[in-house]
Amino acid sequence: MSSGGRFNFDDGGSYCGGWEDGKAHGHGICTGPKGQGEYSGSWSHGFEVLGVYTWPSGNTYQGTWAQGKRHGIGMESKGKWVYKGEADGCSFSATNAPSEGLRSLRTLQPLQR
Repeated sequence: MSSGGRFNFDDGGSYCGGWEDGKAHGHGICTGPKGQGEYSGSWSHGFEVLGVYTWPSGNTYQGTWAQGKRHGIGMESKGKWVYKGEADGCSFSATNAPSEGLRSLRTLQPLQR
């Protein structure tokens, strides 16, 4: 059964959105501790699927995810630069663009009820 709500993590991060079986599911927004980034988009059983990750610098990645990593078609914006292509984990095959440190927000989700 799906439901929704807000969960505040001990480290200052939060998740607000859909839930299923104690995990993020549906649409939701997850913020990292102390403003370390934000993911907004679709979730499936605790993992990011399709959405936008915004770093504290304002840089963004918009695209698909698999198992907590950027994977598939996406676009990364860094200042005036925009990189489009296929992401595999943490890099783009279409560019040699360096990536900021990105860890899956799923590690912030001990969503046990």
